[in-house]
Amino acid sequence: EELADAQLSDSDVPFLSAQSQQTKDAIPTIMYLRHDYSGNPASASVVLNGKTLRQGGSVNGVRVEEILPDSVVLEYQGTRFRLRALNSWVNL
Repeated sequence: EELADAQLSDSDVPFLSAQSQQTKDAIPTIMYLRHDYSGNPASASVVLNGKTLRQGGSVNGVRVEEILPDSVVLEYQGTRFRLRALNSWVNL
């Protein structure tokens, strides 16, 4: 219940869930396994598809643009989107 009411970090980047189905179909599977936020971007990291990434890192063509307290901003083939922390995207 608390998480449902939690205020998300401000960002002009839309969540992947808000993208069109065509856009979502183009995004490869992203297994979001760890989220380590830090006020210092050089110390923040996430684990996507088993790979530890910092800002600017990429795996399977998905690049980490920014690590926020509660989400990560990603870019794939020119499309910017956000995933909530530890919420994977499985493209069937």
